This record gives sequence, C-alpha cells and structure tokens, in this order.
Amino acid sequence: MSGKKATVVICSVDLEKRDTEIKILLDCTSGESQVILDIHNTGSQSAILLVRK
Repeated sequence: MSGKKATVVICSVDLEKRDTEIKILLDCTSGESQVILDIHNTGSQSAILLVRK
C-alpha cells in the first residue's frame, strides 16, 4: 500500500437489507469514482461520495 492515497470515501445505505457501508477508495480518478457511485445507486441502495482534493 506504499504510495497510495485515499482519494474518495463512499458511504452507502441499502434500505432493503437495512445495511450501511463506508468504503475508502485509493488513487481513483473522477471517472472511476463516478462508475462506483453509479453502481451503488441502484435499486434499494443509495450512496454519496466524499472527495478529497
């Protein structure tokens, strides 16, 4: 993990499963972050991204 930096944190909630998750993403581009956000915003899931500048 040397040299890797946390660039994004994703917080997701699954209302159907009554579950929450926080994921730390390392060295993601803005495009990669958007794809991950789109995956987590489907069905009963909702998510937000917290981007580190």
